[in-house]
Amino acid sequence: MAKAKRIPLKCNAPASAGIKLVLLTRFEELQSWRKTALDWNDPEGVHSMRVASRRLRSALRDFMPYVRKRFVSPTFKELKYIADALGDVRDHDVAIPVLEELQKRAPHASDEALKQLIHQRKELREQAREELKAILEKDELKRLEADFVDGVAGATEYSERKLKQAPSRPEPIFRDVSRAVILDRLREFEKLSNSLFEPFDVEALHEMRIAAKRLRYTLELSQPCWPRFISTVAKRAARMQTALGDLHDCDVWIETLGKQIVRARKQKERERVIALVRLLNHFVDLRTKHLRRALTRWREWEVHDTSGRLRTTLAPKEQQTEPPVPVELPAAVESSAGQADPTSLVAVG
Repeated sequence: MAKAKRIPLKCNAPASAGIKLVLLTRFEELQSWRKTALDWNDPEGVHSMRVASRRLRSALRDFMPYVRKRFVSPTFKELKYIADALGDVRDHDVAIPVLEELQKRAPHASDEALKQLIHQRKELREQAREELKAILEKDELKRLEADFVDGVAGATEYSERKLKQAPSRPEPIFRDVSRAVILDRLREFEKLSNSLFEPFDVEALHEMRIAAKRLRYTLELSQPCWPRFISTVAKRAARMQTALGDLHDCDVWIETLGKQIVRARKQKERERVIALVRLLNHFVDLRTKHLRRALTRWREWEVHDTSGRLRTTLAPKEQQTEPPVPVELPAAVESSAGQADPTSLVAVG
């Protein structure tokens, strides 16, 4: 997966110019992955285009309060449709190797059940690929590009009427808008952190993962406008996103396998039930590991007072105080947080 393009933002320029540059650049990135995404020999192409679509939609969501929404709302829905199609293919691209690796280590009695699961996944992936191919046709993307460029132009036009109505309130600069957006994303992330202490609330944990991802994207985008500490926070958010992403993958597997076990029991497929229960046990154990890792990441966030230091960094100069000295993590926590997880199922996106 390629890194996002660094955008040459003019942080003290009018916000509308910066927002327009961001949205058009992110759309160009999305388009640039089309050919690679349709090359089935390299599944990373789909992943890269999916991440590009996430970054674009995240930026659109961030800036919606600062643009004229009606100009970009229609294309936002179309971009969501593309992202869903990319996600369908990617989910199978990730799941199939996981099952194949489990098959190598599984007892012979589980072999047939795993073969069936792998076969089913491959069939579903072929269907998803055909649907994605139809969506990414050149003519469709060209039409979407034209609509998107026109929509962004209309959405970011700062009307003369606004200036006449409020001459003492000129258009905000990009830095001020980016500060407001980061603080909004930070509040969402903090609010959802309570889900870590309700570990069976699968939906809330999933929402926290999404909040971590959105905070990370916003921080990465705004890096040119702020001190280097912004980059540190983005990395911590990415680590939390990874832990919660692996946790969510386990939740999806557990739900899927549970449904298949119920069906197999109804049909009295004893051997299949035994194999599926063994798989279920594997993902339940793995989920516990990823939950512990997520809790460690949150502990790291709090011990370093990451939220407080971020707010201090973003504060206007007249409001700034001396930033608090970061607290060192206990050795055991630091060691745990730094370990790579060999059972990780997905790359952070």
